[in-house]
Amino acid sequence: MTRLALIATLLTAGCLGEAGPSGAAPDDPGGGPADMPIRSDPLPPPAPKGAPEAAEAAAALAAGNSAALILFLARHPADPAAPRVRAALAGRREPVTPADAMAVAGGEAAVIGAFDAARLSGTPAAWADFTAHYGSHPLAAEAARWQGR
Repeated sequence: MTRLALIATLLTAGCLGEAGPSGAAPDDPGGGPADMPIRSDPLPPPAPKGAPEAAEAAAALAAGNSAALILFLARHPADPAAPRVRAALAGRREPVTPADAMAVAGGEAAVIGAFDAARLSGTPAAWADFTAHYGSHPLAAEAARWQGR
């Protein structure tokens, strides 16, 4: 490919911009406000502290399945809503279905199912089995909390 053909290809693809009115390079803002590059709208301010977690807790409580509650506790064990989520989970007696766990937690579905099975069993052997398999997962700390109940 000749040099001229390469330049034509790059111009056609939009890789090379034209120089601004002052002859400055595209990344050179020049000397005044008229030469400044166009900027996008400013980003919105960040959400207030705790707002995403509160929304996630409300969604987990409204979801109507244990998998969402367990996933919330895995992600936010110290959140102010965690005691409410734990109480809701403690009142649930039906086990997490593999389909619910997969829909809510994706790759974490097996951990969610194992935690729920240990929770429903409530035996020291079930919790020990969970901890032996998933001791490095954040739910291991939650398992220790549930064993103290």
